Amino acid sequence: MKTSVNHRKQLVGLLFGLTAGFAFAIFAWGIDGFLLARANGAYPWVKFFPGLLICLISGGLVGWLTVRVQNPLVRIILWLLFAFLLSKLFIWLPMKVAPQIIGWFDSNLGGYLEYPVYVEFIQMQWVGFMIIALIAVICSLLENILIDQALFSTGTFSFIVPLIVSFMFFCMAGNVTDGILNKQIRIPIQKVDNLIQFALDNSEKEIPVEVKRSMHLSAVNNIKEYLPLKRRLILSNFDQAFGQIDILVQFNGYWVKCTTIYNQVTFCKLAFDPPKRSFVNLIETQNFAN
Repeated sequence: MKTSVNHRKQLVGLLFGLTAGFAFAIFAWGIDGFLLARANGAYPWVKFFPGLLICLISGGLVGWLTVRVQNPLVRIILWLLFAFLLSKLFIWLPMKVAPQIIGWFDSNLGGYLEYPVYVEFIQMQWVGFMIIALIAVICSLLENILIDQALFSTGTFSFIVPLIVSFMFFCMAGNVTDGILNKQIRIPIQKVDNLIQFALDNSEKEIPVEVKRSMHLSAVNNIKEYLPLKRRLILSNFDQAFGQIDILVQFNGYWVKCTTIYNQVTFCKLAFDPPKRSFVNLIETQNFAN
């Protein structure tokens, strides 16, 4: 009987950790990927899938070990190690792993993605760690209590309660860490995509001067001929304060760089010499593909 109970506790502990890892990945990189995909981002899921895999493996292991280990101090240390790993991931994935993976699938694009690593990133990592660590310590203290209550409860679905608690806590952790870094490099991509789409949708319309100024429509004056082409956007470069962020836009082989200053698009220009194929041929190819 005791062995059966222990097995059930270990199973719920494993699910507790898996839920924590899943929730963190969804809110740290999953929502980011969804929003980037809507903004025509290139490879929007490149952070989410490796992040999800690492979070599930490490979270499941920590949740399982927490049930098996009897020492409360060791349990706290295990969850702190998990928090430290997550704090490393939310910097490491977008800055180092994502460009490497993109380079495997697209060597031309990957060659332009060499992101600088500033001292400020270490500060971001420690801020993220403190937030995640607080949540992790709470979970380390609650896990065994919640699992014991669930297993000895008469409710049919009582085992779901620990999983809900784990999910809610690490949703908060993932959401906060998304705001620390991902949001800062996502918004400029969304701004550039919105501006391009607005210019494209209103190309044949008379736009009031006030609207032009508020939308910074003059920023795309030099690239109007490329706007009808299918586009992909990706982070190109940034300063240490994320005040100036450059976005690379690929229009069917034409490369454009758009500069944003505090999330306002200031200008766009050709980043590299265009291919020898004529623009008319590109339009015809695009229309045929559609």
